[in-house]
This record gives sequence, structure tokens and C-alpha cells, in this order.
Amino acid sequence: MKKLITALLMLTLALSLTSALAESPTTAKDSMTIVLDREPVSLDPVGVYVSVKSLVDNCIYDTLIKIDNDGNTVPCLAETWEQVDELTWKFTLRDGVKFHNGAPLTTDDVLYSLGRTKTSSVTAAKAAFMDIDNSYAEGNTIFLKLTKPFAFVESQLAFPQFAIVNKAVVEAAGDSYGREPIGTGPYTFASWTAGDRIELTRNDEYWGSKSILTNLTFRIITESASRTIELESGGVDLVLGISSNDADRIDENPDTVLLTRSSNSLRYIGFNCSNPVLSDVRVRKALYHATDTEVLREILYGLKTSGPAVTCLPEDMKGLNADLTPYSYDPEKARELLAEAGYADGLEVEFMYLANSTNNMLAELLQALWGEVGVTLVLQPTESGALSTALNKGEHMICCAGTTFTLGEAGEGLNSMFSIASQGSSANRTYLTDTAVDELLSKIVVTPDSDERAKMVYDVQALIHEDCPMIYLASQYSIIGASASLRGFVMHPNSMHDFTTCYFE
Repeated sequence: MKKLITALLMLTLALSLTSALAESPTTAKDSMTIVLDREPVSLDPVGVYVSVKSLVDNCIYDTLIKIDNDGNTVPCLAETWEQVDELTWKFTLRDGVKFHNGAPLTTDDVLYSLGRTKTSSVTAAKAAFMDIDNSYAEGNTIFLKLTKPFAFVESQLAFPQFAIVNKAVVEAAGDSYGREPIGTGPYTFASWTAGDRIELTRNDEYWGSKSILTNLTFRIITESASRTIELESGGVDLVLGISSNDADRIDENPDTVLLTRSSNSLRYIGFNCSNPVLSDVRVRKALYHATDTEVLREILYGLKTSGPAVTCLPEDMKGLNADLTPYSYDPEKARELLAEAGYADGLEVEFMYLANSTNNMLAELLQALWGEVGVTLVLQPTESGALSTALNKGEHMICCAGTTFTLGEAGEGLNSMFSIASQGSSANRTYLTDTAVDELLSKIVVTPDSDERAKMVYDVQALIHEDCPMIYLASQYSIIGASASLRGFVMHPNSMHDFTTCYFE
């Protein structure tokens, strides 16, 4: 019997465990080993960013507010918060919070931590919305000033890069701080063996719900097959970054389970709408109708490890418009549209992509599919650096790309992908110029109410869909392999997993 656990099933399981967890269930062992596919450079929140770093940071540190497993903003170090006016937010800190060294959390630590995000080259762009120089504290309350109206204050402050550090400790440690971090989170840093593992210990003085397990070990195993073998042998308990090629193997093993959840990531084929040929929407729609996206998804990304993409948003995002009429696989319709656009005798287009096994296969499949409707696809496999430069300059006709809505905010992601101002950035690959889309996106990014934003997000997808600037390939899933004895683990939508509820049966 298949053991694929979907997000819905996991959430249901988590709810059923609520009462049991409140009573601190007996665990078969008090340590958990989690595998990372790479090693972070530093555990300083404002240090060089990789996803695995934020996962470990999330265990050690707290943010003012956080995103729960349902994607909602909930209290963390800030017990309450509110928007006072267009440029002011008020955060009241909870009492009795201590850092791992016993020092109390202060408003000075909070303002210092947020200020560091403005001065770090890694986080400065994301922190541009904050006016730290004019922010201040009154008692246990922070008044955070903004440089301009910004709709995504809450989701940005919940990201681990905006975690709160101890000012005195960071200043005393200097450049070495990232190797011996101190936060207020549910786990304390214990040790770091370069190239091998990072070990954490339960924070028994934690202000919130304490971890059931005493120890967490993050092992660094870069080779995909080795990660899977370690899980199957029982040497580790949880493997992040499972290869889709190993999904069936883990799913069918009685000692392991396959966990999947949508990951706010979208794979797509992008049309450069500023290109003379592709500026004609009939050509773009013809190429979409010539593409069997379901076959491509199955072959390239796996039906178990990806979901169908029905719009320019990944699955499960607030405001997703599932009512759009899809561009069905219809070669005859493709030929009609090409003829209308003046290409009845055929058309040649260029496809630029990162040269790897998946994209190479995609290119060959597209060649065959589009060839059936008279389109010759010229392949341009490119290495990473040259590809990024070319795409940022708009030198491509068609490309393969992906985007992750890091904040879990649809409006922020769509603005980065489709606003006219974002053309030339690493998020905008379609160079779509549509004033109606641009005006609506401009409203979205300054609208504080999330429900109002969701309505506008819903509407703008219809406009973008009609413009057809891309072919939706897949809504990618996060894939995790776990020990069959693991209980209480729920995948987080932004991969900021909470290990405090985990135990072993």
C-alpha cells in the first residue's frame, strides 16, 4: 500500500495529535537526526543566505512574529502588534523572554537586530522598507517606522533573516558570531563540526512550548543517493531535499515515509514579450497550445512530487485564481493561431536554458512538440552565470525558469515577476508591459489588508493569463523522507519546520 503523505493528511494527523502532545508523549528516543544537502556558511541571521541556514536559524532564534503551518501570521516575540498609520507599526514584546545566555530580551536588542538587516549586503534590499533611524521604543513597545508604504511588513519580519539577536553578544563576538550563535529560540547551539554536523540542545528555559526531544543533529550529506541510503538504514530520521528519482523508493519502503507539500515554487517557460516575434500574443498562445504540459510535468517533475500549475501562482497561495480557462493541448488551435499571426509556413524561435539533465530533456521534448505545428526550436543550453546575465538583459526569446514566493505573499511575488519596474531583475523573465497589470500590482503592494490584496491578486491573474507571458509547467513540492516511527512533524509552507512537536513511537 502506498504511503505517500499529502499536506492535507499531515495537517489532519497533527490536529489529532494535539491533545497527546499537550501531555508530552513518551518518545522512544530523545534525539533526532535531520539531513541537510549543504552546509551553511554562518548561523548569523544576516549572513549568506541558503535555505538550510534559515532552517537551522529558525530553531535557534525567534522573530517578532512568525508564519504558522497554515500560512497565518501569529505572535512570537511580539505578543501583539498593529499598524498605527501608513508609515508606523507598533509591536509590544512579551515579558520574561531570555536569551540562551540568560540575558533578558530588550527593545534595544530588537532595534539593533532590525538595524543590522539594513547594513548587511545580504539583507539590505529586503530591509529597505524600514526606517530604523526614526524607529523608537517606549517601555516594552517598539514603534517601527517605514520608508514608504509596504503591504508585506508582517511576512517580511517573520522571515528568519529578521530574527532577533543579543546586541552585546554579537558585538563582543565580531566576525566569529556566526559560528557560536545565541538566540531566544526553542533550541540552543551546542557544536559545529565543519563539513559534518551541527548539534542543538533543547532550551529548557524557553518562553513557549518546549521541545519533546532533547537533542537535534543536522548532518550535512551533499550526495543525494547517500542521503536516501542513510534514511533507509536508520542512520538518520529526516532527509530534506529528497530527489524525485528516489520518491517511489522511499514511498514503498515499510521503514520510511514520503512527505510532500507545495513549496511556493513554480516552474514555467517564459516568453520575452518585448521580442518582436513574441510581442504578438497569438504566437505566445499558439506555443502554449502546442505544449502538452501534463506530459512534461509527469516526465520532468513527477506526478507525486509536483502539482499541476493552473496559473502564475503555485498551489495553495492566498488569492490563487483556479477559475481561469486553461490553454489546453490543442495542436490544431496552435496552427490556426500561427497562421493568423502570419506564420502559416512555419516559425523559428530560440530556447535559452540552464544546461542540466532535466532542462536538456525539456528542450528535446519541446522541439518534438512544437515541431508538430511547424515551429523550429533552436536550443541554447547555457551555463549559470552567462544565463543570468542574458536573462537580466532580456537577450532571450524563450527561457525555462522557476520562481519561489519566499514570503508566501502572492502579491509581492507577482509584482517582482510582472511589474514594469522589475524588468531586468532576476525575478522578471517575461518583460510583459501591460499598464492594466502594472496599475493593479502597484495597488497590491501598498494595500495592508490581506483579504483586499487577495481579491486584487485574483483579478490580476486573469489579466496576466490573457496576456499569456508564460507556460505553466508545475507547482513544485517540497519532498522529505522520514523514518516511519516519526510522529508530530508537520511540513511548513515556507520550509521553516517546527521540530518541537516531534517524537518517536
